[in-house]
Amino acid sequence: MNYKIIDNFLQKDVLISFQNLLMSTTLPWYWRENMTKDDNFFFNYCFYNNHAPQSVFFNEFITPMLIKLKCNAPVEVRANLMLKKNICYNSNFHIDKNFNCKTAIFYVNTNNGYTILDKIKKIRIDSIENRMLIFDSKILHAAFSQTDTERRIVVNFNYF
Repeated sequence: MNYKIIDNFLQKDVLISFQNLLMSTTLPWYWRENMTKDDNFFFNYCFYNNHAPQSVFFNEFITPMLIKLKCNAPVEVRANLMLKKNICYNSNFHIDKNFNCKTAIFYVNTNNGYTILDKIKKIRIDSIENRMLIFDSKILHAAFSQTDTERRIVVNFNYF
């Protein structure tokens, strides 16, 4: 299985600015009934979709990250927010896109949530702030919530 982890992906000052945006009380997070199908709710904020930026923050924060990812063309970029519960909950195993591209997950804050890659091998990737996980979009993965912080925020990239 092909995946890569890059720790300290952003410079510290850029990371802090990005965290301040995503953890602010003014960013409009949108309710989503479930993460995949028949699983738990979450919130998201879309930066890029339908061949165009969807956020005024796209150029400031997302474009430099796409350049660092060596992205030729973004497909979708969105932030996902999971809220704290007393017990861990998770998404179903899924792929983000049903065509061959890359998926990257940027971990905005450190918490005891995690991502599992591959339904059979079950490779655990811990949620550590400023970590970027990159893998082929055809790899099944699942998000697992946190129980130690109020929010688990990741930014999900699908790109060519």
